[in-house]
Amino acid sequence: MKIDLKDLKPIRRPLAALLAAIIFSTLLIGYAERKLSVAANRVDMARVSANEAKRRYLDSDLEKAMISQYLPEYRALQTRGFIGSENRLKWIDALRTADRGLGNFGVQYQLSAQGSYKGPLSGEAIGAHLLQSTMEIRFGVVHEGHFLAFVEALEAQQPGAYLLRSCSLEPAHSDKPQPRARNLNAKCQIDWVTMQPPEEEAS
Repeated sequence: MKIDLKDLKPIRRPLAALLAAIIFSTLLIGYAERKLSVAANRVDMARVSANEAKRRYLDSDLEKAMISQYLPEYRALQTRGFIGSENRLKWIDALRTADRGLGNFGVQYQLSAQGSYKGPLSGEAIGAHLLQSTMEIRFGVVHEGHFLAFVEALEAQQPGAYLLRSCSLEPAHSDKPQPRARNLNAKCQIDWVTMQPPEEEAS
């Protein structure tokens, strides 16, 4: 069947309108799909943001719980002198107080510069935050029991965290030991240990 263009003239306008409608609808569907895609992306982003906010909220609650649980112990370690800067005056006062309680024979000390910690935990993660200062002390005691009493008197004052590295006792004289006299000389090496929190190290 042969169709002449003259035969299409009566329906040319409806065909043009239909074609325009098809083109418009196609464009509209494409636009709608793009809008839907954008909306879907925004929904996904909003969902991710909501999940992140929820995670931060849960983490915040967990952090608050951990702070509430461990803060008293942290404060106690700060008061003890383990966390934070060295308090050398407190160490020296504690030595003198221990000496006065055991006869006041005098205590001598020599303190090294602060350096990296080299003790048992030096290979652990916490070791990177630990520092130590080595002190050599010399003092007199009546007998071996007084030496132990000196160490206990030092510990009772809680002047800081320390490790008793080594100690030795030698006769202070060649005479017969006398009561309430300096009969033995004690020599000890002490490592005073402090921990610097990360925020303080960065400042």
